[in-house]
Amino acid sequence: MRGIRTTTISILALGLLAGSAAGVAAQDEAEVTSFTGTSSFVDVLQESTDTELPNGLTENVGFTVLNSWESSDPRFTGDNYVVVNSVADPDTFGAARPDWLLETSQVVTNDGGSWVGEGRSFDSTDLDLDIPMVVAFVGQDGYDGLAAYVALEADSVSGVIFPSEGPEVPEPYAGE
Repeated sequence: MRGIRTTTISILALGLLAGSAAGVAAQDEAEVTSFTGTSSFVDVLQESTDTELPNGLTENVGFTVLNSWESSDPRFTGDNYVVVNSVADPDTFGAARPDWLLETSQVVTNDGGSWVGEGRSFDSTDLDLDIPMVVAFVGQDGYDGLAAYVALEADSVSGVIFPSEGPEVPEPYAGE
């Protein structure tokens, strides 16, 4: 009887210790983590299809590049595949801030998993604005259940990883 009790107590103690260790690991994963890094251009994978629109603007579709990201958080170090679509005013090309709207789809991959995201940005000559690209990423594979928001400016990358899925986009206000 004493052997069964000792074995039972040992199993319970091991279970509590394992549960405690899992709780600590889960707690570490439950933290919001910020990171910074760099983005380096690697290659153009596909040129865009350019179309002059009836209003005189230029639409660019499918421009695809590969970048390499190095980050203070290894989850955002890896290959960054970017597909860019834009609408631009060709009269402002060459200006410090040409008028254009950019939309991207991006995938960051590494040995731990991948991140899939969509980003938006715009520049305005009249307003002298250059709004950085902000990408909302959803974790996949080893990063399931995580969301990240990343700001891209020139060659710098900075972002925040949330230990939850990102918020759903709300329905537009329908009015009364």
